[in-house]
Amino acid sequence: MKKDKQPGDRSREHGRHRHEANFTRGRKFSSDDLQLMLLALLEKQPSHGYELVKELDSRSGGYWKPSPGMVYPALTYIQEIGYASVSVSSNKKSYALLPEGLAFLNEHRDQAEELLAMLVHLANKMKYIQGAMAADSDATGNDGWLPEFLAARLALKRALLLKSAADPQEQKRITTILQEAIAQINQSCTPPR
Repeated sequence: MKKDKQPGDRSREHGRHRHEANFTRGRKFSSDDLQLMLLALLEKQPSHGYELVKELDSRSGGYWKPSPGMVYPALTYIQEIGYASVSVSSNKKSYALLPEGLAFLNEHRDQAEELLAMLVHLANKMKYIQGAMAADSDATGNDGWLPEFLAARLALKRALLLKSAADPQEQKRITTILQEAIAQINQSCTPPR
């Protein structure tokens, strides 16, 4: 990563496409994604690198646990560009968000929230898969996906798939419906932080 490049400096469309397509192979998130997530976590409280690794692992339900070899260089970079400070106590480095880092995070808040929401989504997906493999009808619990939520998601995906060859007028009609639904969904919920 070049020194003049900031964390999160990538096209949101490129990142969104990457997260939705073939997420099972290779690196799960880019170094820019990781740096932005680390800034968001440091906003909550100063942390050691190992605590940040554990938090990312926990949020993803064990699906994604970045290695210390990814996290510590990212933290060093964030410190070097002036977004975080570091203090050392008993050979442990604790990182804290600086005002410059908060300003950058605020500029990229939507992207950071989307990345952290992706971790929660992965955790729920893993719970669902594990429950399905165990044939456990109670796999959804209080923090999992309800069967009707899953059915609605699948029905929407199928409906959109069947409209793949729609003419421009039909695409506009569908877009209007989806934008209204998105607005209603976003009114009643806030993404996890």
